[in-house]
Amino acid sequence: IVNNLMDRRAEQVEQVVKGLALLKDGAGLSEDTTVAALNEYVELLEDIALDTPGAFKFFGMAMAALQVPLSRVSEALGELAADVSSVEPSGVPVVKAYLQHLAAMHGEEQTRKDIEAAQFDITQFFNKDRRSDAEVRRALNLADLLPLFPKYA
Repeated sequence: IVNNLMDRRAEQVEQVVKGLALLKDGAGLSEDTTVAALNEYVELLEDIALDTPGAFKFFGMAMAALQVPLSRVSEALGELAADVSSVEPSGVPVVKAYLQHLAAMHGEEQTRKDIEAAQFDITQFFNKDRRSDAEVRRALNLADLLPLFPKYA
């Protein structure tokens, strides 16, 4: 289904994402199964992104729809989360879309509370040379995520 998502036009993606959320609820997919399946798919994601410009965004939206908990985002992203050597690591657009979709689904205030409760460290996805408060603030502001991380506001 996630692969099907990658073959959709941007305007169709939202409908497929809603379907994923319904499937997750209706099929009773466990958190472990969901995270493991997404982790396996990540291995193909960078190659898919070459042909599908929105692949990272779509994957982040799917993670939110499938209710991947903040505490397991790194696990679901696997090697994408681990590779922070490039200037713009591939995990960043995925996490951006994931957080934006969470905020759209649950509201900004609830998402901020969830981030704080999970002690979610957004900097783990940043290049190691770009983790200063100023760099993080700038990146969060550009991604419209600054309200979710008041520590950097």
